[in-house]
Amino acid sequence: MTAQPDVDKLIRQTRQYEFSDGLRDLQLAVLLGLSGVAAWLSLEPGWLTFVATVAKTFGRWAAWISMLPLVVAVGAVWAMLWLMGFVRRRWLWRESGMVKSSRIVVPRGVNVLSAVIMVGGIVVGLGLRIVRWVDDAFVLRMLWAATGWGFGYTLIGTGRHLGLTRYVWLGAVGGIASTAMLFLTLNFGQVALAFGVGWSILLGVSGAIALRRALRSAPARD
Repeated sequence: MTAQPDVDKLIRQTRQYEFSDGLRDLQLAVLLGLSGVAAWLSLEPGWLTFVATVAKTFGRWAAWISMLPLVVAVGAVWAMLWLMGFVRRRWLWRESGMVKSSRIVVPRGVNVLSAVIMVGGIVVGLGLRIVRWVDDAFVLRMLWAATGWGFGYTLIGTGRHLGLTRYVWLGAVGGIASTAMLFLTLNFGQVALAFGVGWSILLGVSGAIALRRALRSAPARD
């Protein structure tokens, strides 16, 4: 009698396929790192002065340069999508075939609780400001800390749902480390930069380790 396949196990393995090689981690690392830089530059007086000088010299049309960091970030993410497809077709998925990623990876409950964590952190910050225990700068830093907590929980939920232990650890470490945003003596833009670069480093290391393992286990080219 032929044993029936474990359908749930097959579904989980297929979903893992999209994340196990670490390329999604590297894509997120690029997105968060460049987004942090873009947010920092948009609030940096030196950059704003440069944009104003360019607009004054070449006309108002040249003010589009203020959008350059965001354009670079979006372009880099799209370039990463192309690179991911190229690497997978040429090395990682050459023998097994391509898999189209699911639009819904994380259960709705995880996303909802992640949003609750983020909004709850902001509400706590505002409450502390109302009773005058903290200043306005603390509330602004709380925006990034709470975002890190919510994102960290999303990674933990993703790791548990897909059976990827590295995402559980990554979310826990990143979420805890995001608390440091509350104690940095930096302005809002600089905290945004620290947030983006910090998460980018964590995701980059995670992705690089996973990608190295995937390449070592990939079938050799003829």
